[in-house]
Amino acid sequence: RKRSRSTARMGGASVAVPADFGWVMLALFSTIVTNTILVAQVVMARKEFDVRYPSLYAPPGHKFEQKFNCIQRSHQNYLESLPPVMILTVVNGLFSPKLSAVFCFIFAVGRIIYGVGYKMFGPSGRHVGGFIAHLGDVPLMLMLPYTGYNLLTANA
Repeated sequence: RKRSRSTARMGGASVAVPADFGWVMLALFSTIVTNTILVAQVVMARKEFDVRYPSLYAPPGHKFEQKFNCIQRSHQNYLESLPPVMILTVVNGLFSPKLSAVFCFIFAVGRIIYGVGYKMFGPSGRHVGGFIAHLGDVPLMLMLPYTGYNLLTANA
């Protein structure tokens, strides 16, 4: 018999979540893997192109300014978009865990492709990965009002 809800206890508090919420947690972990890959690209590029801390980007006129800044920008852009995606994944995952997890995972994979494309081909290399990432984050955004509406009208 399959459970429909799981109860997690931490200290004195307990939280009931859908039994499939573990998929949400695994999808969130995929965003950590994505971040690690993008950080590794930046660390290796810093060494290869001699861009030293604390500079976030290569200084103007640096021999590898464009190349390094594309790699760094792909990571920064990921960090800018990650918090809303994580929140949307968790909130939507309370009601549609598998669907939320799939969209989060698509976002994470898309962002890896985005980062590798940006590194290899410059700004024009972002498009495929950006498109794939938006196949994950846009549905998560659209799920939020859908879920909210369903909650508001469930007992009406």
